[in-house]
Amino acid sequence: MRKREKGFILVFMMVLMLLVNSVTFSIEVFAEEGSGTGEPDVKKPAEINEAIDIAYSVSEESIHEGEVFDLIITLKKKIDREDFSDIRIKFDTTASFQVSGLPNPYTLDIKFDESQEIEMLYTGGSDKNLPITIEYEFINDGDFGSTKRNLYISEAKYEPDTGGGGGGGEVDLSKYKPVLELGSSDIPTGKAGRTINIPLSIFNNSNYEARNIKITPDLKGLPFAINQMTVYETVDKLSANQTVNVEFRFNIDKYAEEKTYTLPLTIEYKNIYNIDFTENKEIYINIDNTNLPPQLVVRDAVSNPREIKPEDNFTVNFDVWNMGTLEAENVIVDLESNDYFYFMDNVTKKYLFELKGLHNEAITYSFKAKKDLDSGTYGITILLKHKDLSNPEQYTMYVTVINDAAEEDDKEENVDIITENVITPRSSVLTEQPFTVSFDIKNMGTTKAKDVKVTVESGDKILPRSLNIINIAEVEAGESINAAFSFMASKDCENRTYPIKAVIEYKNGEETVRKEQYMGVLIERPEEENEEEEEEILNTVPKIIISEYFSDPGMVNAGENFALHMTFLNTSKIRAVENMKITLIVNEGSEQTGSVFTPVQSSNTFYIDYLGPGESSSKEMVMYTIPDAKAKTYVVKALFEYEYIEQKQVKTNNSEDVFGIPVIQPAKLETSDVIVEEPAFVGEPVYITAEFYNMGKVMLSNLMVKVEGEFDTRESNYFVGNFESGYSDYYEASIIPLMPGETKGVLVFTFEDAAGKEHRIEKEFTVNAMEAAPVINPGIDFPGIDPGMGMGPGMPEPQGSKFPLIPVVIGGAVLVGIIILVIVLKRRKKRKELMLDEDI
Repeated sequence: MRKREKGFILVFMMVLMLLVNSVTFSIEVFAEEGSGTGEPDVKKPAEINEAIDIAYSVSEESIHEGEVFDLIITLKKKIDREDFSDIRIKFDTTASFQVSGLPNPYTLDIKFDESQEIEMLYTGGSDKNLPITIEYEFINDGDFGSTKRNLYISEAKYEPDTGGGGGGGEVDLSKYKPVLELGSSDIPTGKAGRTINIPLSIFNNSNYEARNIKITPDLKGLPFAINQMTVYETVDKLSANQTVNVEFRFNIDKYAEEKTYTLPLTIEYKNIYNIDFTENKEIYINIDNTNLPPQLVVRDAVSNPREIKPEDNFTVNFDVWNMGTLEAENVIVDLESNDYFYFMDNVTKKYLFELKGLHNEAITYSFKAKKDLDSGTYGITILLKHKDLSNPEQYTMYVTVINDAAEEDDKEENVDIITENVITPRSSVLTEQPFTVSFDIKNMGTTKAKDVKVTVESGDKILPRSLNIINIAEVEAGESINAAFSFMASKDCENRTYPIKAVIEYKNGEETVRKEQYMGVLIERPEEENEEEEEEILNTVPKIIISEYFSDPGMVNAGENFALHMTFLNTSKIRAVENMKITLIVNEGSEQTGSVFTPVQSSNTFYIDYLGPGESSSKEMVMYTIPDAKAKTYVVKALFEYEYIEQKQVKTNNSEDVFGIPVIQPAKLETSDVIVEEPAFVGEPVYITAEFYNMGKVMLSNLMVKVEGEFDTRESNYFVGNFESGYSDYYEASIIPLMPGETKGVLVFTFEDAAGKEHRIEKEFTVNAMEAAPVINPGIDFPGIDPGMGMGPGMPEPQGSKFPLIPVVIGGAVLVGIIILVIVLKRRKKRKELMLDEDI
């Protein structure tokens, strides 16, 4: 039975091969009919000209030189094809009509038999023909072609130049000049030492487009600090009767003179024919300057100990004050050498990088008194200098030396008068206000001093209100006598320290001794003063403001902590404040989470025990922003409660100040994994999909999805635009693998959050591409059989036939296979039954 099965299968295979050979012969014949080599012809793109016709009209009945009009065109097909693509119209650049504000060639994105308007400009030429060329391509087979036409614009009114140029001369393209005008609502105003913003609006007051606009300011001679290589603004193009806004930002020099400045501007631009134009304009800016230049003074100079003995070590302590509002940079404190003391410091110069306005710095020097010093007062000269000061300021302080040994030697006739306990006003003194200076004169000698004379010299600006000479008949040994003098600063005093010199003259035996004591008084001139306002100035209530504040980060994220830095300034120049309480209040919040800002591990209250005139104090606190805070600027109110002294009475005052803190909601874009359609073949499109969701509480702007990788991604970009909170969307696009194997790609999401910050999210994916399946000949080849052979030697090859042999062969083969399978299964069943009978 097995032999029969094998024989039947062999017969089936022979029949099948005969049928296949017949099919192969037919296909061979068809190939010979196509070409002599049996290879298929490769079709090349054909050039198909005059496939498009054009109908046109214009929007105006009469067109004069320099006027703009609309050219209305309608494209019509002249051949029966649907796959027109990349239709372009080229205009002759030498014609009397030119495209206004559009590129040439002009690419159309329209359907056939639909009108399209193109803005044109009549340059005034005599030729009313507009030569155009329409180029196009076809999508399916790459065919291409073009159509050329002359559009006759009869509505153009040619006006020949009577100056003798004739009608056929070249057109003067420079006469199509855009007219640019500058405008601004108000004169920009800036403060010295800060930044000024100068907004400008540029209006094109003409019918011609301006291009490549460049505005350059001439800053020569202006008080601006330049910190960049180039200073200009550019505008790519400005259409007719349109406006564009630009803005300049400059840092103003802190010493800038207060006045109105002229800022020259040079404007360079081109018309649509690339003709260059240049214009010069001027604008005005105001600069205010309320700054006071830095002024260094020495205050509270004392020695430790107060009285020094020869060969004793001692220190000198004093404060260096900057009485101006501007900071003093590169401050140098130095001492002038003398013959009385040894400097114990390695160097006498002390450097301060900067000293802010109305601030002070404590300075200390170490000395040793020389061995043979007599009892008396000895001066130490202090030199102060900063970057903007050519010659150093000089201040002299006095140190008291007691030499007990010398006093014993000269005990019989020894008179030594010194000054001590010098008292001057601790704060600044207003002009035309009385003040007093005093000091003690003490006889350090062993005998009585007689005919002691004390004289004060104050110059022509500080006017005495009491006698400037005190005569003392005698001063006992060890006795101290107080000397006090009253003065008033004249009306024309400047804001600076004025010296007052006291001269003490007495006799020590037959010798006349003269000693000098210098005192300094800081005079301040009010900004506005007259006799009628004198009482009002003295009774001014000190005001507290927030002079500076900032948050870290600058844009606060909802649901996160931030640091708030604040500086509180006492604006009063004559009164201090004490026991000041500052409370921060935010009225806005949420019913679920409370106030929008909450202090972290602290309260919302500050305390400052003392704030002198013109002084400031900085505070910092960490605050938390509630997660559901809306994206906007929140107003924070600061309430001030403080005390001050007026006419020896303690008074209280309340005030408030406000500032803003911007809050933004963080952007949250979530994406799913990228799904890649499989299988993938090289050169064939593969679809990828992904979903994305806006999980944040703010809208995302300019959302774009695109693919990056070694693929053909010409149609993969998806611009979503504004993506609202809570919205979801999906992305689907096709990419074409360029090489077999594994290729990695990235799906990129880019967008801007509410603060304008750009974000980028990437999702990786992998494509496993296979080589594309080759095109197989419909014939079936079997091993050992040459498809080109006939049925046998000498047998004629069969002629081609239109009978559908391939379906018949396939159907026959399937039918024979089914028959064989049925026979085999029946025989196997019968054999099993026989084996079962034998077992029984």
